Amino acid sequence: MTETLSDSPRVAGTRRLSWSRVGREKQIDRAVRAIPWVLGALFGAVALHLLTILALPTLWPGAPYRALAAGLPLGKTAILPRPDPDSLGAAFPDPFAATALCRFDLSQGSARIRAQVDGAHPFSISVRLTDGTIIYSGNDRDAPSGRFNIRIVTQKQADAEDVSQTSGGDAAPAPGQSGAAEGELRLTSPNLRGFVVFRALASREEDYDAAGSALATAQCAMEKPSP
Repeated sequence: MTETLSDSPRVAGTRRLSWSRVGREKQIDRAVRAIPWVLGALFGAVALHLLTILALPTLWPGAPYRALAAGLPLGKTAILPRPDPDSLGAAFPDPFAATALCRFDLSQGSARIRAQVDGAHPFSISVRLTDGTIIYSGNDRDAPSGRFNIRIVTQKQADAEDVSQTSGGDAAPAPGQSGAAEGELRLTSPNLRGFVVFRALASREEDYDAAGSALATAQCAMEKPSP
């Protein structure tokens, strides 16, 4: 009796090859359909990462400094103790950075910020609002004379000073320095309250005390408006 074609080894092998090819095509098709999902997941992860980085300054801008400054008397500059591995006083403790803080309130007048750069230690100042937002940041390269002389005022106080100067016959103040005396940086604050961070960097661990001494010139005084 003749063997049927469907039972022949050649046909059976061809059928197996056909099913194997179909299986591979299905796997490739599933992989191709998954590509948009994988790309979407990767894009979402990257976007979330970028949004987190961008939101951190708003959600937690210098929170430890804010907490420390909140307890300071107005106009008093306090040098912080040197951070150590167990320190909870700073978000990223830097054992080479001597730091001082002061708090200001413009409800009764302007705030005067002064500091003397010693030239041996990189020095920086940042003025921040109570929520931690930085409205000014400068370093010793911004003080060619070696001195910082910053006066913080409200917009209302700045406008009153400009009107007073103009009515007194003085020339109109230059843009960005309106109402500022020579060698003085007048900074307009959008809020009444905030704090200032002074930092001096030591080049070596044994140089930290000298960097801390550079902060001794940092002053943060409240000034009454002129009569």
